[in-house]
Amino acid sequence: MIKVIIFDLGNVIVKVDKTEQFKSFSVNSDNTVSYIKEYFENSYWRKAFEMGELKPKEFFEKTAKELNLKMDFDNFKKVWCNIFTLNKDIENLIKDLKKRFRLILLSNTDEVHFAYIREKFKIVNAFDEQVLSYKVGHRKPNPLIFLQALKKANTLPFNCVYFDDIPEFIYIARLMGVRAFQYKNFERLVEDLRKVKVLTKSL
Repeated sequence: MIKVIIFDLGNVIVKVDKTEQFKSFSVNSDNTVSYIKEYFENSYWRKAFEMGELKPKEFFEKTAKELNLKMDFDNFKKVWCNIFTLNKDIENLIKDLKKRFRLILLSNTDEVHFAYIREKFKIVNAFDEQVLSYKVGHRKPNPLIFLQALKKANTLPFNCVYFDDIPEFIYIARLMGVRAFQYKNFERLVEDLRKVKVLTKSL
């Protein structure tokens, strides 16, 4: 029986589009958009920031130096955060599920992003527990962050269902005994919730 529902944040609860972010960093650094994209995908400092190893100002300084960014910290934060929009269908679903289930947020995120999201999208405050990479010092797919979530769940893994858009993260969760499904769209999510008998009627 499912007792706990665990949600990823990015591209599940909030949609993520970095197109304008990459353009802005490109314009302010004389680097191409493709270079900026590849840089952040592989950035050691970004990953360290997501594990809480850097303070926001330190992350900015190291990134600005490597990219030769011509912007101050406040403008950097605005560009860094202006990538999220709320998935309204998921918001409404979470409000409904909260009445009957324990909810856990499990996310690779950083201090600046999460402060922005928490302020702008109040639905994240509905979660009973938040397991965030920058607070626990581990990033998915490290099993240790999943263990943190299971500890917060306070039930056996097979009593938990987990949704994430990244197949690799779903694979790890399943290895640990969690009922896990890849998030592709809201309709598919509803189908998966019916499979595990979380939903029994139409929304």
